[in-house]
Amino acid sequence: MFDNSSGEGRRFSLPFHLNLPILLLTALLAYFMIYSFSFLTSKKTDVYEVRMGTLAEDTVYRGIALRNEVITKSEYTGIVNFYNKETDRIGAGGLAYTVDEKGELQEYLRKGEGETSSLTPRDYAAFRDEIIDFTNDFDLRSFQTVYDLKNSMMSASQKVSNRSILEGIEDLSSTSIHTCYAGESGDIIYSVDGMESLTFETLSLGDFNESSYKKTTIENNQQIKKGAPVYKVSTSEKWGIAIRAASEEEAQAMVAEQYLQVRFLKNSTSAWASVTARNDDSGNWFVLLSFTNSMVNFCTDRYLDIEIITNQRSGLKVPNSSITKGEFFLIPHDFLTIGQGGEKGVLLEVYNEDAPGSRSVEFIPSTPYSETEDYYYLDQSVLRAGEIIDMPGSSAQYTLGEMAELTGVYYINKGYADFRQVNILSQNEEFAIVESGALYGLMEYDYIVLYADTINPEEFVHH
Repeated sequence: MFDNSSGEGRRFSLPFHLNLPILLLTALLAYFMIYSFSFLTSKKTDVYEVRMGTLAEDTVYRGIALRNEVITKSEYTGIVNFYNKETDRIGAGGLAYTVDEKGELQEYLRKGEGETSSLTPRDYAAFRDEIIDFTNDFDLRSFQTVYDLKNSMMSASQKVSNRSILEGIEDLSSTSIHTCYAGESGDIIYSVDGMESLTFETLSLGDFNESSYKKTTIENNQQIKKGAPVYKVSTSEKWGIAIRAASEEEAQAMVAEQYLQVRFLKNSTSAWASVTARNDDSGNWFVLLSFTNSMVNFCTDRYLDIEIITNQRSGLKVPNSSITKGEFFLIPHDFLTIGQGGEKGVLLEVYNEDAPGSRSVEFIPSTPYSETEDYYYLDQSVLRAGEIIDMPGSSAQYTLGEMAELTGVYYINKGYADFRQVNILSQNEEFAIVESGALYGLMEYDYIVLYADTINPEEFVHH
């Protein structure tokens, strides 16, 4: 008879059967739950994909034109008439103006005794060129050019009409009508402003205050006194524009370039200028942009708006809102070591609370975020000020405490915010160009936090 109480023939069974598909399903479910928890508890943040780009640092300045200008004063009192269009080139000894002391010439013309001048093919061509130049360069944002065209056309018309005056002078043979010739060659200008003798060396901060600026125009057929300015000439194509720099650093940065490309906002043309700088006793810095051409285009202007076009810098383009600062421990190079798993870190001294006085050394993984010739920058998250680390293979020790700041962004390719150093090459109000391929920096197509002030280091993020 079979005895159930004996141990023979008894089959032992486990409370459950090992089943590989169920184990895999359980593992996947656990992973999904952990991932879901991390996702739900992580912060949703705005992300920016880093791409290569360029940045131009164009800056607008209001400058003062400095030229070699010679003022001619009238030798007589009377009614003045000019015989050249403003900005025309006049040679030394060329007919510049006449002065009618008694008004005989005006009476002669009023009675119609002089012949009326007619337009020649050359006159028509001059008017046509003025209009073509205006239409080609016209910009609604620079309506002042309309008034420039008006003055230019009136000056050209004056040149034509004054032929009658010359003919009248010959007919009258009067001793009260005086013909005056240019003593200097240059581009003729029919206005004065009292700043003709201004140089870069004598320039002061007050010269940039336009509220007191006064420009006096000498018009054709107006009464003029002996000794009063009648016209001036700009005698050289070498000229300059003086601007005020915001700081010594800005001024020296321009000087370091030696040559800068300048765009004139008046007509959107550009030219290259050599650069010099100086400061005054009050610490104001001035920069002189010197040109060797284009002077005639601006010889009637004292104040000019210009844009300095710096060389475009290329690199990784990141928003300024992504850039932040971080504090890191500095440790000498010799104190960084490699752990068994190939990770970089330090040997931290650890004291046993159960055995006072005893200590051991523990490897703490800590990846450098940057380095100098003598130091590595290590994160604060796993190390504390005052802790002691050992030099591998030596009795030398180093106490953590010295810190330094790095500029960087939060890199989130791995799902959490990790600091990455950036070296800024160029920057404007919205973006910065940072170095590409730096040892501790970014690479193209990396993802970074768009607004750095919304994130804490090591924080899990998603987007």
